[in-house]
Amino acid sequence: MAKAEELSTDWQKSAGDFACVGGCERKRLPASEFSKKQVDKALESLKTLPERDIRTGPDIKSMLFLNAVCKKCMEEREAKERAEAEAKRGERQQAAEEAEANMGPPERVSATLSERPFGMTPAKAEGAAPTPGYLVVKVSEGKPAAKAGVRPGWRVAEVSGSSCEGLDLEGVQTLLKGAELPVQVTFESVPNGADFCTACQQVLAGPLFSRKMRTKPPDKRRCSACVEAAEGAVEGEGGEAGEEAAAGYGKPQSKLSEFQQLCADSAKEAEKVTGLRAVRGAGRGRGGRR
Repeated sequence: MAKAEELSTDWQKSAGDFACVGGCERKRLPASEFSKKQVDKALESLKTLPERDIRTGPDIKSMLFLNAVCKKCMEEREAKERAEAEAKRGERQQAAEEAEANMGPPERVSATLSERPFGMTPAKAEGAAPTPGYLVVKVSEGKPAAKAGVRPGWRVAEVSGSSCEGLDLEGVQTLLKGAELPVQVTFESVPNGADFCTACQQVLAGPLFSRKMRTKPPDKRRCSACVEAAEGAVEGEGGEAGEEAAAGYGKPQSKLSEFQQLCADSAKEAEKVTGLRAVRGAGRGRGGRR
């Protein structure tokens, strides 16, 4: 077996016996049974071993046993997590339907806006707002609306006594712009047992939000579906595609990129040996001193 310092972080060239600790408990597996991320993690752990046998000699044999989670166990784990997440979504949706059935009408709240701009941002007409009108999705800090206690998820119901029922966003904005200051605006607040998602811009039943999310400020709250969608997008960008690219399966690097990486690696090795750090732009090439 190779010694720790001889191991390469390139999973295709890595040495040592790999054992899966993810459930199947298989041993003496090749590195190809593991993802690039798992192999790198196992090899990196060798640098932090608390005890090492530093003896040398013809009768002493160094052996390395690296633990990681194989691809098979990782796929089974991900499938289990997906099934559990689907079950939780079903339970959450059922609880939301029960909460909606018991949800009362929105309370009406009046606010006086003394100057323009009011500091309210409405949902766009092409957004996910389920009904027309002026739905507040953001309240600017320090502006009249914020000082009056207006919150995201509130809908404009009246402007200076004029009802906004049946009006679209443009119609409500026209009333707000034409009203004399100070403007008395009546809002429909978020009903009890519900909350407003700033991502999909909908008033939803409370069970569709996590408990932790509902402790955040109103302008930071997102429903569980939007949170999961955002997390899935991030994992998709940095998951398998990233591992394939790092392992050499993705788009091939250009010759210039390969040369730049080789120079960077050489500089690091030279710095370890000499203790001198390379300085960019100190040569006589283009951009350096003449």
